[in-house]
Amino acid sequence: MHESIAHSLLALYSEVATLKLLPRTGWLQRGVANAESVAEHSFGLLVLTLFIGDTIADLDRGKLLAIALLHDMAEVYLSDLPASARRFLGGHSKHEAEQRALQELFAKHPRQADYLALWSEYVEGSSAEARLVKGLDRIELLAQALIYEQAGQRTLTEFWAGADKGWSEEFPVLRSMAAQLLASHHRS
Repeated sequence: MHESIAHSLLALYSEVATLKLLPRTGWLQRGVANAESVAEHSFGLLVLTLFIGDTIADLDRGKLLAIALLHDMAEVYLSDLPASARRFLGGHSKHEAEQRALQELFAKHPRQADYLALWSEYVEGSSAEARLVKGLDRIELLAQALIYEQAGQRTLTEFWAGADKGWSEEFPVLRSMAAQLLASHHRS
C-alpha cells in the first residue's frame, strides 16, 4: 500500500515539477531573455505570502500558503496563458479549463477535493486568505517587472497600467507596496 501511495505521489510531483521548466509567457512575449518559470513565480508568491501574511491578524497561514502554491498549478496541463490569450478565451472558459486540469492532476490524491476547494476560493476570492493571495500575485508581477526593468528591459510599460488602482481597503499593505513599486518604476 505504501509503495502505491509513494508511486502516485512521485508521479504527481514529476508532473508539477514541469512548472520549473515552463517560462512565463507574458515575459517571453515582451522579449525578456531568460524569463522566470511558473515555479519561480510561485516561489516568489509563496515568500511574499509568508512574510505579508504573518503581519496580518486572523489569517490561517497554512491556508494562505496552500492557496498560493495551488493558484497556478493548472498550468502543468494548460501552460501559462498570457493576458492576450485570456482576452479571447474569456474568464469563464479559462476557469473551467483550469478546474478540469486540476481535477485530472489531483485525480489520485486523497486530498483532491480540498485542493480544488482552495483553488476555487482563490478564483472566487471568497476568503480573506484568497483575496490576500490574489493581491500578492499582482504585487509579485509588479516586483518582477521592476527587476527586469532594472536589468535593462524596456518593453514592460503595459504591466504598470492601473498599478495604482484596484486595491481594496481590506489589505492596506498591498496598496503601499504597489505605490512603492510604482515609484521605483518611475525612477528607473
